[in-house]
Amino acid sequence: MTYRIISIIEDDYGCEGIPDGEELMCSVMLRGDDGSEIRVRRPDSFLTANKLNVGDTMEVNDERDL
Repeated sequence: MTYRIISIIEDDYGCEGIPDGEELMCSVMLRGDDGSEIRVRRPDSFLTANKLNVGDTMEVNDERDL
């Protein structure tokens, strides 16, 4: 199903920063055409590589993507 991105929030890692070997993650709030809203977590690098920003659409294929 295709969803519109309504917000992107970077995870807060506090003063310790991102743990070694991990990458910056974001919580992405999405709204479907039917008005349903879901939250998915994606690496910031995924969002950047796919040029995804608030207002853009994003495909979520099944529950494994959630």
